[in-house]
Amino acid sequence: MRRIFYLLITGALIAGAQAQTVTQTFALRSGWNSIWLEVEPSNAAIDGVFAGLPVSSVWTYVPKDSPVEFIQQQTEAQFNEPGWLSYLPPSRPDSFLSTLFAVHALHAYLVKLTNAATLTVTGIPVLRPVKWVTDSFNLRGFPVDPAHLPTFDTFFAPSPAHAGQAIYELQPGGQWQQVVPSARMKQGEAYWAYCQGASTFPGPTGIELEIGEGLRYGALLTELMPRVVNHSTANRNVCWREMLNGANNPLSYQIFADNRLRWVNLPSPYCSNLLAGEYVDQRLAIRRSAFTGTNYASIIEITDDLGTRYLVSVTGEKLLAGRSSLAATNEAGYPTAGLWIGSATVTNVNEPNSSQPLRTTPTRSAFDLRLILHVDGSGKVWLLKEVIQMWQNGTSTINAEGFVVTDQPGRYVLLTDEALIPQYRGASLRDGVPVGRRISTLDFDFEGGMVAMSGALAGGSTASGTMVLEPNFPTNPFKHRFHPDHDNLDATYTRFKEEAYRITRNIELRFSATDPAGGDNTSSLEYGHNVFGGVYHEAITGLHRTDIISEGTFRLTRIANSPVLNQ
Repeated sequence: MRRIFYLLITGALIAGAQAQTVTQTFALRSGWNSIWLEVEPSNAAIDGVFAGLPVSSVWTYVPKDSPVEFIQQQTEAQFNEPGWLSYLPPSRPDSFLSTLFAVHALHAYLVKLTNAATLTVTGIPVLRPVKWVTDSFNLRGFPVDPAHLPTFDTFFAPSPAHAGQAIYELQPGGQWQQVVPSARMKQGEAYWAYCQGASTFPGPTGIELEIGEGLRYGALLTELMPRVVNHSTANRNVCWREMLNGANNPLSYQIFADNRLRWVNLPSPYCSNLLAGEYVDQRLAIRRSAFTGTNYASIIEITDDLGTRYLVSVTGEKLLAGRSSLAATNEAGYPTAGLWIGSATVTNVNEPNSSQPLRTTPTRSAFDLRLILHVDGSGKVWLLKEVIQMWQNGTSTINAEGFVVTDQPGRYVLLTDEALIPQYRGASLRDGVPVGRRISTLDFDFEGGMVAMSGALAGGSTASGTMVLEPNFPTNPFKHRFHPDHDNLDATYTRFKEEAYRITRNIELRFSATDPAGGDNTSSLEYGHNVFGGVYHEAITGLHRTDIISEGTFRLTRIANSPVLNQ
């Protein structure tokens, strides 16, 4: 399992994106039917799934990781032994014996109807690793493409545990009959398939996810890496198709071209050749700046040329601004509100003593300045010299039933005033002791904890601010407490006398509408939402009779979405 690390994550509540749903349809005959569900129903209650259908009973088998004897006839005694869960509709006098109350994805169900009917189940497709019961028959369905159905022998040929083993299909009369290996498989139908020995075989082509049952980017992940495995002994052509947005989807995949790695928008379909026995970690990243709203939800269909098909749900969200207060529940914050960390790289400076003192020329080597910015709920930009993340405990009350319930959840807070630290708890543990997380910069100093900047943090805008180091400011470069000419004291060393110069730093951050670094790195996919960059410009007055001008580039990343400081 690949690990993912975060520098700083706030505890703000973010609305989750609802995954896109699909509908699975079953044409059920009168009598017994064997179905395989590929989607997790939106309403999993069995009364809701089979509402309006002439259901006589519904059965499912829950394996105990031990062999099960094959059932030839639905009326055999084994059908009522432990391991089987049943649903008997309320119209039956024995309905109180029901043990099956919900219907879930990747389960097989035996459904008996009094009349033919059509069952439609709407839900989210689910992908999980396959678990076979060793040396036993397993009741299950298979990920096959309804537009290109494989045969049983071609589907199971790559697996020694399944190739040539007996497979039974439910007949209209309720009997299980062994299938012919050359027969076509059916999508959405469950079979009794024998597994000889241990097996995790999903099909000729398999899909393995890093975590979860779909591609869940949330509000923080940029990249996920599903693995595509070719279990067959021949090359396979595997295609990815985004079913909702087509080629206009906000997904990208990585390729190696022009002697470098590049991110390219995912076409629909996107097909590639997978060698026999090979696996590929398909790097898929999400471009939140391409969202049409605040979230993205869709389904990706993955197929191969043999007839294997998987449906994978994909969701992603934008990191929205947190609430300015715990009392506000539906507050719409500024899009870029939060804490931004990055650096400015100075590459050009002027030469004050030259004939063109305002013209900048390249430096021999670049040097970096650390930047810390905060954007509040109204879009106001502040330049910070340090920020400390702390934790505020939640509050709880006792309800009328006597239970303790959460009144206000705990949350992270961002502080620039150290005097407020005792009011909160540490945000992380160090040697078992809660401590705060401090982020600071040595490159900017000023009176107070922050400097207001004009302008906005947005593409195409400019944010500018002024820092003043008064003659008596501790880090004024001309002040020296032990030098009589620079200690700002008179000859008696008792009264203030200005001897150092006032230093003024005027900073401009010119935000680029497009990523100035190009589109080859992963952070470029977040540009315009959680990443911004542009031109850094600074003019220093007071060090020389001519202003000292420096220029370069900067890049900022949002690491917290709290729109408030010190509360």
